[in-house]
Order: sequence, then structure tokens, then C-alpha cells
Amino acid sequence: MSPGGDVVLVVAVVGSPNPGGRTRVAVDAVLRGAAAEGADTQVVELASVSTDDALSALDRADAAVFGSPTYRADIAAGLKALLDATPRGMPYESGDPLRGTTCATVLTGASDHHFLAVEKVRGILGGFFGAQLLSPGLYLPSASFTEDGAALTDDAGRLAELHGRALVELATAVRSSKWLRGLRPLI
Repeated sequence: MSPGGDVVLVVAVVGSPNPGGRTRVAVDAVLRGAAAEGADTQVVELASVSTDDALSALDRADAAVFGSPTYRADIAAGLKALLDATPRGMPYESGDPLRGTTCATVLTGASDHHFLAVEKVRGILGGFFGAQLLSPGLYLPSASFTEDGAALTDDAGRLAELHGRALVELATAVRSSKWLRGLRPLI
């Protein structure tokens, strides 16, 4: 909760091409941590909703979690398409749902080799949209999941929940800041 007692709303966008799956498992763990800190949470799976619905949810959020499987060291096409369609508050656009929003990234992949994809999406969120970012980004390879992929290992689960708790703390600080929410993309 923020210092004023308002509940932080954390919206998680899951960019997997199919609903459910390992990325959803990882994002749910982050949201459990956020909920433990008193946040309200909402999941938007791009495989099941329109871009407009996803943007509407992000517009209401104090914090956002962007989750995606990693393909060839990049995010899923659905999440890329959402980010391409997201306005930045430029004079010719209406809205800027990510400006001043606190964001966390959760990427999943087959191996450790694709972990740097986290930095690419973080650069887009911070530089292009002016979002405030939880550091470091979270990357969970296959070894972070149980054999059936239905749950995280104990260590990975604790780490994901810690990210959720920290996201709420950062969102509360950003929301109460005199200056942070006013920062915007330079170009």
C-alpha cells in the first residue's frame, strides 16, 4: 500500500502466444509477492484479449509486469505488437499508459543463453516509454521450473515473489514522488 493508504494496482501482461504455460507460472509467482504486500493484481494474457483491452488495463496500473517467453533472444511477437501499439503521449497520440509507471520484466527461456533479452525489453520500457524499472530484470530458464513446468522451483519461486514485493515498494515510492512520474521520453 502507498503511504496514503491507496492500494497499488499491478497489471501483468503475459505475451505468450498461448494462454497458460511457464511464463504465466512465473508471472503468477511475481504477483503473489505483490499481493503479499497488499497490492491488487490483474493478469492480461495477450493470447486471450485485444490490444485495446490490454492498453486499458495498463492505463489503470500503478505498476506493470511484462512477461514473455524468449524466442531467439527476443520477446514474443504478441508483446512486441502491444508495445508497438502503445502510445507515448506524443502530440499526435492520445494517452501514455506507461509514462511514470513502475515496470518489471519476467522472461522465460529454454536455457541461460537468452537472458540478455531482458535488457532489450527493459531498454524499450525505460528509454522509449519513460517507465521506471525494477532492477534487475527476471529471467527464468527451464531449470527454474519443476519437471512438468507447472511450478517454479523453491529458489526461483522465492526470487519471483521477491520481485513482486519489491515492485510494490518501488511503485509506492514512484507514486509518492514529486518528480519521478513526470519524467517522459525525450524524443
